[in-house]
Amino acid sequence: MAQWADPRKPTLLEGIAARSQLIDCPFHAYAVEVARCSRIGECAAICPVGVFGTDSAGSCAVLNEELCFGCMACVAQCAEKGVTVVPRDVRRYPSADELLR
Repeated sequence: MAQWADPRKPTLLEGIAARSQLIDCPFHAYAVEVARCSRIGECAAICPVGVFGTDSAGSCAVLNEELCFGCMACVAQCAEKGVTVVPRDVRRYPSADELLR
């Protein structure tokens, strides 16, 4: 028998977004990189602020890196595990490991 998620508990992405919206995050606080892309478009679709777009080959491309506030939704959503989001000032902003704990 399949087990379904309890609707009263937040999903991983909801928890990440809720924590990240509480951070007072200036522009350019996070560096975003796409190393691999399967051209599914999941990271672009999940990003709440429009950091991603597509290049001429249809692959995910970082267009508005300065808007990234570190919610890590793209990292969690990418099937290729090809997106990395790294805080530029590790003393002040949480890393993906800290947010995904």
